[in-house]
Parts: sequence; structure tokens; C-alpha cells
Amino acid sequence: MSTTTLPTNMQAAYITAFGGPDRIHVGELPLPPVTPGTVLIRVKAAAVDRVDAYVRAGTFRTETHFPLILSRDAWGTVVALGPGVTGFTLGQRVWTNSAGYAGRQGVAAQYAVVAANRLWPLPAVDPNGWLALVHPGATAAIIVNQLLNLPAGATLLVAGGAGHVGRLLIQLAKLTGLAVLATCHPRDFATVAALGATPSDYHEGWADHLKAPVAAVVDTSGRVPLQAALDVLAPGGQVIVMATPPTPLASFDLPRFYMQRQRLTGFVISHASLAELTAANDFLTAHAAALQPLAYRTLPLGQAPLAHRLVGDATEKRRLLLIP
Repeated sequence: MSTTTLPTNMQAAYITAFGGPDRIHVGELPLPPVTPGTVLIRVKAAAVDRVDAYVRAGTFRTETHFPLILSRDAWGTVVALGPGVTGFTLGQRVWTNSAGYAGRQGVAAQYAVVAANRLWPLPAVDPNGWLALVHPGATAAIIVNQLLNLPAGATLLVAGGAGHVGRLLIQLAKLTGLAVLATCHPRDFATVAALGATPSDYHEGWADHLKAPVAAVVDTSGRVPLQAALDVLAPGGQVIVMATPPTPLASFDLPRFYMQRQRLTGFVISHASLAELTAANDFLTAHAAALQPLAYRTLPLGQAPLAHRLVGDATEKRRLLLIP
């Protein structure tokens, strides 16, 4: 194992039981062991995503080992290589985006051990800016390239185009040659248009502006009734839902749905396979220079409870990063 001199303990944000943000401890835990096939990184920043809050609260059911270190996304530098690991060097800047669930410890700590096949070299961009976009970016990449896989020139409707995932969906869809329509608040029209989409007011009546059925609809907002999405969908088209509306139960015209050979898919990135994540992350890395960054806010690791409160606050529009 290649290594440098390492401490025996580290500061981490972790939980010992499910619950609210007040359940988060920030204190010392033992440095995790570097096992075959893994890499120890010195964490420079860890993101706080909504899914991290769901894991912390116990509402996203996943294999958990307490104490559980929180956060799924981070960037940092390589400080030790486990036996059998190649392709990385000490001091190299790297990133990961699938920690903190499915039995894996998170990355909201001074150090983290990451499986080498879940680690990527950091592109030559602002590392915190990159970290801010990788979660919505990987979500968008899987949807555009793997779930939809539409031919160039097809039209995609993004419901909620001004949100984090919506903005990355627009950018990646344009990179693959799709035409993009997006619903958003009128104050966000200029932002959405600058990304390459045609904006429409998300309030009732937005569908009246469509000139033809669309090949696919991705609902990132939960503001579009399911039947309204199906009404604008072409035969054989697909609706992907990844947000919960105020009323979680939905009804739709089932005969029309199956006669039109339409498809309805639910998606959450935390159920993505390693192969799906790998393809998505490779695509993001290849197009890193073309992606518009998202606004972010940094907080010290000790304010992890505050970050978990803010991530559920609809008025906080920035991505949240913890700095160990």
C-alpha cells in the first residue's frame, strides 16, 4: 500500500440513529482502514444533497451501519492506495458521488475510503463548482443517455427547467442534439433560454404553447399533473417522474396510455447501478468544459446540522458544500 503519514482519528459528521438534523454528531471517529481495491482520500469538500437528508432521517431505506458518516458526494486528494489499485497517484485530485448509502460510509469527514471503481480524476475546473454539479449532472446524464436515448432532433420537455437537475438536463440534452422545451417561473426565462431551451410559464396553460407532441417529458418539479404530461406526449413517448407533487396520488387515462404505447418511469439516482453511474460520470467528465456551473454555498463541517436543515428549505437555491 502506497501511503503517507496518517493520523489515527478524524473529524466527521455522522449519525448513530435516524432522525432530524439534531441527530447529527460532529466529532472524532477512527480513520477507516484502506483495504484492497480502495483509495483513501483527504476530503476537501463534501456536498449535502436532499437524498443525504432522506438517509439521515431514515425515509430512504438503505443498508446502514452505525455510526454512519453522511454525504454521498465529495472531492479530495489521494493520500493512500490499497493493494491492487492502479490508475491513481498520491496527491491526485479526485471525486466520487455514490457514498453514504447501500452499506457504504459517507464522505462528510476529513478522510474517506472510496472503492477505486467509484472514484474519478477531477477535471481541470473549479473543484467546488464541479462538486456542486455532479449530483444533478449524473442524474441528468443517466436520464438523457440511458433512460431516454432519443435520436438527435427529438424534442424533450423538462418540467422545472430552472432547478439544479433541470439546468443540467437542458445542457446535456442540447449536447446530444435534442430540442428542449422547459417550464419555469417567468423570472427564470432568461436563464433557461441561455442554456438552450425554449421556456414556458409553469402555471396552468403552458401546454397551449406546444406546437407538436414531444418525444419525452421529465418532471423534476412535481408541478405538472401526470395526465397533463401524458397529454403532450407523442405515441411511444416516455414520461420520467423524479419529484413528488403536493398530492402524491395520481390518476390518468389508462386506455389512452396503453393504446398510445406510452411509458411511465420513476427515477432516483441512488438506485442507479455502478455501470449507470460510471457511464454518466464519464460523460460528465468528457464535457466538463462545456457545463455551466451551479451556485453553491460552503459551510464548515461543524455546521453539518445547519446544512441538513437548509437542504430542505425551498428558499435556499444554492448547492451546499461542507468543508472539513
